[in-house]
Amino acid sequence: MVKQILLATLAVGVLASPSSPQVPPKCLHGPDERPDHRVRREQALTLAQQINRAENPGPTLAPLQQRTFRPLDQLANLPPTPTDFKVQLTTDGATYAFSIKDTYDPCRYAVFSDHEQTIYEATARRGGVSVKPADIP
Repeated sequence: MVKQILLATLAVGVLASPSSPQVPPKCLHGPDERPDHRVRREQALTLAQQINRAENPGPTLAPLQQRTFRPLDQLANLPPTPTDFKVQLTTDGATYAFSIKDTYDPCRYAVFSDHEQTIYEATARRGGVSVKPADIP
């Protein structure tokens, strides 16, 4: 009986060991993306486009005039943030950068851009990050 308990304890310890291989989490966005997650991702990309448009409404009045960028709460006519996404915008007035992160995705999908207006999509990876320009629908 004691031998069986020791073997069972040892087996549980090996299975729970951090050295055992772990199954990587299933990403919500990618080749097997469900339609509801695709809609959320497209809403995040639309929000990114709208933030860039709100920060850059048109040409400056004078050639040497610098544009002044505003914080997120001062931008008008933005669509709502998609469910389970979080928006963060930082500006010093002369530049801005923002991210729109899927807080529900185990792979940490994000959309980001800045005052140069190129929109990127990224997914965090172990040992680095994979970044590519966004394919805007």
